[in-house]
Amino acid sequence: MASRVTALLFIATVCLGYAAAFSEVPVDCCLATTKTRFPRHFKMFSYLLQTTDKGCDIDATVFITQTRVRLCTPHPTESKWVADYIKRLERTISLRRADTPQE
Repeated sequence: MASRVTALLFIATVCLGYAAAFSEVPVDCCLATTKTRFPRHFKMFSYLLQTTDKGCDIDATVFITQTRVRLCTPHPTESKWVADYIKRLERTISLRRADTPQE
């Protein structure tokens, strides 16, 4: 009886260890990127840079549209068009902030 309890406790400890390890893996990482340029008329809301040092498998740029669709593209250091798009989006974001009334 004692050996069964010990075995169950061991199994429970191992399972909890795996659950804790998997809980630290980000869920919203891009698994692949597209080299296809998306049209300029896509209404981008923002972007974020995904890096391997934050727990994701690949470096990528994630553009977020106004409808909250996430588009995975190469990191700006790997693709000139992505770097150019980020510069343009940064200008748009700063203009948006300037148009927002200060309270």
